[in-house]
Amino acid sequence: MYIIIAGCGRVGTSLAKEFLDQGHDLVIIDRDNSRLESLGSGLNATRIIGVEYDIDILKEAGIEHADLFLALTQNDSINITACQVATKVFNVKKVIAKVSDINKEHIYKSLNIDYVNPIKLGVEELKSRV
Repeated sequence: MYIIIAGCGRVGTSLAKEFLDQGHDLVIIDRDNSRLESLGSGLNATRIIGVEYDIDILKEAGIEHADLFLALTQNDSINITACQVATKVFNVKKVIAKVSDINKEHIYKSLNIDYVNPIKLGVEELKSRV
């Protein structure tokens, strides 16, 4: 599978390693070069420095061939915009975002963006163990 991850934080880095271990082709985009450098030289993924929703950056990442686009930055506005561009401009079939601010979950719902809310998942997991 050809996967693009926008956002190279803890979630993006962890998923990148897992996807690469599974043999997928991977591109990681982040506007912060130090985050990309922190991946180390052993991670065999294409790395692109730039704005995660910029059309030229996404084209450089090969979004026209992407099977999956993940927006995993810490900024919901960036994640929402990147998902909208991936879906509406490039017709990527599978697009998923990470919700950073639980109060903005309704925006993802209203725009029909598939998302994961790590805070809500963590709370539910903790409650299930009590």
